[in-house]
Amino acid sequence: MRRIRSCMILVPVVSALLLLVGCSEPTAETGGTPKLDYAEADYVGSEKCAECHDKIYAGWLEANHSQVIQRVEDNPLIVLGDFTQDFPPEADSFTAEDAVLIHGIQWKQRYIDSDWRIRPAQWNLDTERWAPYHADDWQENDWRTSCAYCHVVGYDIETNEWEELSVGCEACHGPGSAHADSPRIGNIINPARLTPKLAADVCGQCHTRGSSPDGEWSFPVGYMPGMSLNPEHFTPVPKDDEESWWPDGSIKQHRQQHIEWKESDHFPAGVGCIDCHTVHSRGAKYGLKDNANSLCRGCHDVSTDSVTGHAPIAGAPEHSNCVGCHMPPTGKSADYGDEHTHRMWVIKPQVTIDLGEGDPDMQPNSCNHCHEGVDPAILQSALDAGLANLK
Repeated sequence: MRRIRSCMILVPVVSALLLLVGCSEPTAETGGTPKLDYAEADYVGSEKCAECHDKIYAGWLEANHSQVIQRVEDNPLIVLGDFTQDFPPEADSFTAEDAVLIHGIQWKQRYIDSDWRIRPAQWNLDTERWAPYHADDWQENDWRTSCAYCHVVGYDIETNEWEELSVGCEACHGPGSAHADSPRIGNIINPARLTPKLAADVCGQCHTRGSSPDGEWSFPVGYMPGMSLNPEHFTPVPKDDEESWWPDGSIKQHRQQHIEWKESDHFPAGVGCIDCHTVHSRGAKYGLKDNANSLCRGCHDVSTDSVTGHAPIAGAPEHSNCVGCHMPPTGKSADYGDEHTHRMWVIKPQVTIDLGEGDPDMQPNSCNHCHEGVDPAILQSALDAGLANLK
């Protein structure tokens, strides 16, 4: 096993001294990068973690992170694509027998062959149809260099090898040999014991689009759980990239939640990923700990009654859906609208009028996602009237 370093340090919290695993926040002495106290550790694999954490391990096995990449020979039933359907005309056809690995379990499924090439069509699960994927250059598209980091544990950029195939325990907790040999909280990274920003950075190492500072890799080279995800590791895709962002700056592609979260009011309030999401069980849709309204109302004391509650237009029950207005589905994982913005801002129809020439296809908004084909100006007028009635 190659050796790698994981960090641990004492972090002061409020007025009490509490042992936390992770890294200190930046200070005047350390500058923009936290000062770390490292210890040697090896990767041991999720099955080793299960020896003590059997219930957590059993829950993780049901969650998307454990299933997002799988060997077909281990589970032939995981191939979900309908190979009797016609492929997109621009994509070369292939068969289920060509797939050695499957990539994806919730929104889409891609197929990797024995030469690590991602075949040129993906199966979109919700719409049950094939869609092209790098149809023009698929033979040069190596899954190991383009995707593997976020789907394995301990990816090595020098060898294109890894320690465990799947988003296993040590992808978030760091190398675990020291903890396995002598279990204590001081020799393993536990995101639940980190500050909200550092905990979210653990998720952000993959839920962020961009590149390493040298532009060679699409992930934060040198980052380890517990570190602060800084520019020295990663440069997020800029907001003027029209393939990744809508004109108002909301997500257009997938895997951009961390960047948006840092723009939300949740970030300064200390509300992070693990306050809403779970990775140790299947959870509700999107890995939520509870249904979305219950999660929101756990902190926001508002009524979702359609007549007397927070909904801006009385008598419209669907307006009581917190996510529908504050986290509209602007992103695309497999098909447009299957990923929600995480800035927690209502995108009013006026934004479409101002930035998208009144066309939701050029700039989506919260209202037109449900009210398809309705003029955004009409929706904005209704919204203004509804908000006025609340005052």
